[in-house]
Amino acid sequence: MKTIFFSILLMLLSLTFLHAQEIPVIKAIQDSDSNYMDYEDYAGPNEPIGDLVFLKGCSWYCGGYVEEITASSELRSNGSNTYLGKNAHDFEMKTAWVEGKKDYGIGEYVEYKFNFDRYENYDGHLGITKILLANGYKKSKELWKANSRVKKLRMYVNNEPYAILEIIDSFEIQTIDIGKFMFPPKTTTLIKFEIMEVYPGSKYKDVAISELVFEGVGVH
Repeated sequence: MKTIFFSILLMLLSLTFLHAQEIPVIKAIQDSDSNYMDYEDYAGPNEPIGDLVFLKGCSWYCGGYVEEITASSELRSNGSNTYLGKNAHDFEMKTAWVEGKKDYGIGEYVEYKFNFDRYENYDGHLGITKILLANGYKKSKELWKANSRVKKLRMYVNNEPYAILEIIDSFEIQTIDIGKFMFPPKTTTLIKFEIMEVYPGSKYKDVAISELVFEGVGVH
């Protein structure tokens, strides 16, 4: 009887281990803000005009878009400073989504909704291949250090685990190659990013993400 019990237990443990192994772990790659930022205009060579703009010019967003962004929690606004989920996708480095839990926000998430029904005869040609991530609250280096940053994210597609993303504790932009994920026609796709681990801030437990946007295919 004991032999049967331990055989069943080992089988269940093996299945659990195999299931865990099915979720890939993807490590972020360090990049540089300068590769994705440019001034609004130039009066001449080496004469920039205006502010620095994130993803200026043509990108995946020339055709792709996110229909809606929601978050499991959001830190309460402080004056003109908001910490909404949609701040993670506003192409503005000085704003951020900050989760609203009292602890380090483990289990909190931001979710992106994709649906291209507004395009007549959309045939499934749009897809994403890479995440551009600005980790932490990049409004200033002091605030970046003071607030907590993401160390590990669990990515879900339609509530099914897709990958575990290992994030670098860096002020600069980083990229995450997630493979080619195509968006089917006449279908809503939900992609969720859940906080698993954090880099503690020097002052606050609040966990921030300034930007989480996409590169992809199908635009040109």
